[in-house]
Amino acid sequence: MKTSVFAAFVMVFLLAQDSAAGSEPSSPQTGFFSTARLATDMLGDRAGTYGELFEPGEEITWQYYVPSAYRRDNAAGLLVYISPTRSGTMPKEWRSVMDERNIIWIGADQSGNRTRVPRRILLSLLAVDLARLDYAVDERRVFLSGFSGGARVASMAAMDHPRIFKGGLFFCGADLWDLASSSDMDIIRGNRYALITGTSDQALESVKRTYRGYRKAGINNTRLMIVRNMGHNTPRRSDFAKAIAFLDQGRSAE
Repeated sequence: MKTSVFAAFVMVFLLAQDSAAGSEPSSPQTGFFSTARLATDMLGDRAGTYGELFEPGEEITWQYYVPSAYRRDNAAGLLVYISPTRSGTMPKEWRSVMDERNIIWIGADQSGNRTRVPRRILLSLLAVDLARLDYAVDERRVFLSGFSGGARVASMAAMDHPRIFKGGLFFCGADLWDLASSSDMDIIRGNRYALITGTSDQALESVKRTYRGYRKAGINNTRLMIVRNMGHNTPRRSDFAKAIAFLDQGRSAE
């Protein structure tokens, strides 16, 4: 499904949002937790424009992981996740990686493969807005991720919004998306993308094809990781850590 027109529409919405810098709570919550917000509250006076993507009065639940050592004077990176399932939570074994790298995780619930693609993309963009409201976010380190069908959608949104998402981490899924028509290729080439698949992954060939397309387009800050004996699964901690380190290369706060 082609979403570039919708993506441009969403960009207008995002550019019109008021800045909320400095509004984070005095004692921000850390660790694993969920939070809920009304869609209409997040969309504000543009709720009518995007109303078809949400039920009247719908509440969106977000799954967070915030490093325990988070401090407002040391802005954290942000990893936005698009899930293929009903839950946006992070695998617990990745917690130490996020702690070491000072990166916040946020993923929307009810954004799985049965959800319309425009809604999934909009939720990923709203996740950035929500995290900025609650935490100090390092804008150089805002990344988009997903697994399986979520990775395919994430690979679309990352290319449509390279000024927001400074990199992408795609597990067992990725689509080669509208690169020829993009007006932001210089920005895309300056971002970083990691693609993880496995020798037993059903998406192996499509992920490899996407990687080759990136390289052909001059997106050289791209890494393909093919994990021996891995199937269609989220990667183990060590491979996740390598991919995060690649995305974060040269961007971590000193």
